[in-house]
Amino acid sequence: HIAMLEKQRPMAEALPLETRIRYWFTLGKAYEDIERYDESFLAYEQGNRLKHALLAGSEAEDDAMLEHIMTVFSRDFFAARPKANQSGKAPIFIVGMPRSGTTLLEQILSTLPGVFGAGELKDMKEVVASAMPGADHTQYPHVVRTFSSEQFPRLGEQYTERVWRHAPEATHIIDKMPSNFFYLGMIHLMLPEAKIIHAMRDPMDSCFSCYSRLFNRENMRFAYDLGTLGRYYARYIRLMRHWHEVLPPGTILDLRYEDMVADMEGQARRALDYLGLPWDEACLEFHHNRRRVKTASLAQVRQPIYKTSVARWKHYQNHLRPLLDIVGRYRN
Repeated sequence: HIAMLEKQRPMAEALPLETRIRYWFTLGKAYEDIERYDESFLAYEQGNRLKHALLAGSEAEDDAMLEHIMTVFSRDFFAARPKANQSGKAPIFIVGMPRSGTTLLEQILSTLPGVFGAGELKDMKEVVASAMPGADHTQYPHVVRTFSSEQFPRLGEQYTERVWRHAPEATHIIDKMPSNFFYLGMIHLMLPEAKIIHAMRDPMDSCFSCYSRLFNRENMRFAYDLGTLGRYYARYIRLMRHWHEVLPPGTILDLRYEDMVADMEGQARRALDYLGLPWDEACLEFHHNRRRVKTASLAQVRQPIYKTSVARWKHYQNHLRPLLDIVGRYRN
């Protein structure tokens, strides 16, 4: 395969753009597999440069959105809108950075009876957008200030009605869209029974794992440039720290990928205790779960737990200084 790929290299510039992008990511992975890390990074860098140029975006707008969310969803906001004492369906949200162990957690939990792993759903974003004037998502979060207390549970009902169509008999449904961390304030008020698990991982590993992956979705525009990627991580972790500050203690469970790898049973028990579910030994055999997996982690969750992805970034550390300069402060 290496010989075949290298033979194509002089002709790479003549390939159609999308094919050229795929070529460089494939070559990067091939070099990584045989531990030629410097050549691997240069190939990944080429693919990322080409993909990044295709995806428009404004980091100034992203910064403004972050500030608006933290301003609207303040302690006073939640104090004036106590969470309803409502018994109902109990979705489980797994949020965090992409490539931070969200699929692994979903695979483990979906081995339990009555728990259905629905994958990365767009429903939360779409339900929130539907509540904005003209269904214009750019009105979020400003308009949320005007919502009555009754509107939040009504939106929650819309969400569960949509999601439970995937598995009408399920007691719990997992929505593992990582970017739902933007909506944790809404989730808290919309879905009183919901549980939120925050999948965490060393930012250098989660960010480099994004950088070395060509995603199928076009909404990952932040992933193809080391500086943009690092700044996205900084926004995400700032917002997660905000939610921990303004939501009641115990609302969110942090689970670290490295802890899961080191002590899978202990961390799985922590998760089940938080969810209020009984222990089941099936969790430890998650790789035998044959449910459909649509994300880039398909191959990994078909294997038993392994440690080779921990500190993977260090093979590339000579090339990752722009990323480390931004996220190094969050490594703890």
